[in-house]
Amino acid sequence: MLTMVRLYLCPALMDGLAYFVLFAILYAAGERGLSLAQCAWLGGTFQLAYMTASLILGRLLSRRNARLLMLLGAGLFALFGACGLVTTSFPPLLGLVTAAGVAMALFFNAFQTFMRGESAPGELSRTVAWYTLAWSSGMSMGFLLSGYLFRLGPAVMALVTIVTGGLTTCLLIVHRARPIETLSAEEHIETGPADMRPVHPAYVGVGWVMIFTVMFIQRPVTTFYPSLCARAGISAFMAGLPLFLHLGMQAGAGAAMFKGRALLYRRTPLVFFQLLAAAMFLIMWWWPSYLMTMVCLTISGVYAAFAYFCAVYYASNAGNRSFNTGINEFLVGLGSFAGIFVSEWGMKQSGRDETMYLVCSLALAVSIMLQCSLASLPRKQDIA
Repeated sequence: MLTMVRLYLCPALMDGLAYFVLFAILYAAGERGLSLAQCAWLGGTFQLAYMTASLILGRLLSRRNARLLMLLGAGLFALFGACGLVTTSFPPLLGLVTAAGVAMALFFNAFQTFMRGESAPGELSRTVAWYTLAWSSGMSMGFLLSGYLFRLGPAVMALVTIVTGGLTTCLLIVHRARPIETLSAEEHIETGPADMRPVHPAYVGVGWVMIFTVMFIQRPVTTFYPSLCARAGISAFMAGLPLFLHLGMQAGAGAAMFKGRALLYRRTPLVFFQLLAAAMFLIMWWWPSYLMTMVCLTISGVYAAFAYFCAVYYASNAGNRSFNTGINEFLVGLGSFAGIFVSEWGMKQSGRDETMYLVCSLALAVSIMLQCSLASLPRKQDIA
């Protein structure tokens, strides 16, 4: 159990570090008066680099090279992130954010291959639940700590970044991996308990649409909300609090999905959880107060947990897992990039910041219809 906790502490630390760095960079951008377009490029370029690297890594990763690439990704991100925190000029900052996106792709693509290799056959749902809990918890704490430590200055935050990256690297080095010849979840299809629907290969595509959509709606919020709060005079800590609660809910609900495996490969939960999120974003658009935004973002964390769990599970339970994961992570970047710039366009055209939430709600409505269409495709016998 202790070994598992140490292993899953690594994605928690790395996603916490990613959003610790990005929140501080974007909040500082708002304080310095950078435009919405410049903030969009800071957030979007990170995702563009992430998705491009992920597409390549999906073809290269295996159980044999995953650990080395994780170590490389953790070290490089700590370096680029620390440099980005102390950089104020926009062009070099954009370059550092781009390099950090590549490093983060190295780590998270490799970790998902590694964690499947560390999981015994039949343990995939437990593994994905741990993974969702880990990175979501880290991400939530990253926003909270960044908001709290922002007042101490960029040098202190850069030091925290280097120390966290070093700790992650040490945890990976001391971890004793399962022998490479041992059968794992990487080679096994999990059929689940009696109340779980049979594996449906079309749901790999459903998962890809889900992860694109959740990033399309989540990333604009995490990109623009800090800088908008800075312009409105809201403190860094208060700006980070709604994002912390959103991701804290995502972490708890993601862990609970291990007990909710009966929701997998079913259309009704797909519609319910995503309609819930669409309603929350409509409320934020109609009533964009700080308190209402905090409440609705917290509730929508349940949807995000469901979407991420399903997307990772479906990709990891059929066909070429590393390739499926590479496509997943490519769509993480693509959905983020598209969401950031479509939302920025909507805000610019309407002259209202809350238009971002309307864009997110409409994207969910389109996505639900596409997912239901894919889920209705005839089931094939060969699911391997």
